[in-house]
Amino acid sequence: MPGFSRADILRLFEALNTELRKAKVRGDVYLAGGAVMCLAFQARESTRDLDASFEPSVAVRAAALKVAAKEGVSDHWLNDAVRGYLSDRGSFTRFLQRSNLRVFCADAKYMLAMKCLAMRIGEGYRDEDDIRYLLRHLGIEKYQDALEIISKYYSLQEFPATALAALRELLPGT
Repeated sequence: MPGFSRADILRLFEALNTELRKAKVRGDVYLAGGAVMCLAFQARESTRDLDASFEPSVAVRAAALKVAAKEGVSDHWLNDAVRGYLSDRGSFTRFLQRSNLRVFCADAKYMLAMKCLAMRIGEGYRDEDDIRYLLRHLGIEKYQDALEIISKYYSLQEFPATALAALRELLPGT
């Protein structure tokens, strides 16, 4: 599957820092999704795009578009589609700091909660593999333990029943 490797992502962030420096802007990028799985956990080789929240959004988006044009990548290489999954209780860890750019990655528990919320099953999706990795990484073997983590970030009453059922299947016998 084509996508961005860890090296590609780091190169794009260097280019983004350069564009932000030229614009005399300091930007913060809060990564979630596949980019975190690739960068922070090195649990996969690549990701299709970088799902993130970023500030200041207009300036970072403008700089990212310049990077896209210069690097020959999609205008959506850095996108904020993940905003609908972010929790105001989410936690991020600093991953990278440059002169004009700071990059933060969602921590493992928060990633598990987000991945479960967004769980897509089927060919071409990596959510199930990512969730399995995060469950192992966190040492979670019981469904109830996973629910405790998820409920720190999201209301279980608003959580999709299909996602909870899929999570229960990933943690059999619990």
